Amino acid sequence: MIDNPATVARLIEQMRGHLPIPAFPSKGTVRTLRRGGLKVSVDRVLAIKHVFYAGDDGGIMCDVTPGRDAKQVIIALADPPANCSASCTLRSHPGLPT
Repeated sequence: MIDNPATVARLIEQMRGHLPIPAFPSKGTVRTLRRGGLKVSVDRVLAIKHVFYAGDDGGIMCDVTPGRDAKQVIIALADPPANCSASCTLRSHPGLPT
């Protein structure tokens, strides 16, 4: 096990207390989402509506589905391992505390 379960649980609870969280997608995330047919931009805020833990391999995952009837969009909070083909990262909104 790589991640500390207690630390992950605390972080997820803290994040849930601030939902929805505004975040800007990285260039890699934009490319991936555009391939899926979504209209996104690095300059356009996404709303993180739900967060959950997908284990050491997946890390903290974020639901950024754009609308009620849209296909569900789940992306990783941070860079995936180097052997992953798509980078799906989010940058924190500048107005949020660090």
